[in-house]
Amino acid sequence: MDGSNARVLVIVVIATVMFFVGRRFQRTVDTWAGWGKAIKTAAEAAAKIPGAKAAAWVAVRGMIVAGLVAMVLFVVLTNVIRQGEASSPPSPAPSGTAKPLRGDR
Repeated sequence: MDGSNARVLVIVVIATVMFFVGRRFQRTVDTWAGWGKAIKTAAEAAAKIPGAKAAAWVAVRGMIVAGLVAMVLFVVLTNVIRQGEASSPPSPAPSGTAKPLRGDR
C-alpha cells in the first residue's frame, strides 16, 4: 500500500470512528435529558398526590352521605306506606255475585 492510499484509509477509519462515537454521544445526551424530564415530571406528580388524595376522600365521604340519606328516605317512606296500610279499613270481602265470564254464558 503506498502512502496516499494509507492516508485515505486512515482518514476513512477516523471519520467512521468519530461518526459512531458522535452518535453514541448524542444518544447519551438525549437519554440524560429524558431522565431529567422524567424526574421533573415525577416531582410534579408527587406534589399533586396529597391534593388528589384529599379530593378522593371528599368524594368518598360525599357518596357515603348520599347513600345514608337515600337509605333513611327509603326507610321513612316504607314506614309511612306500612302505617297507611295498617290504619286503612280492610277491603270488603267479595260478595259472591260476580259477573259470569263471557265463556260461561
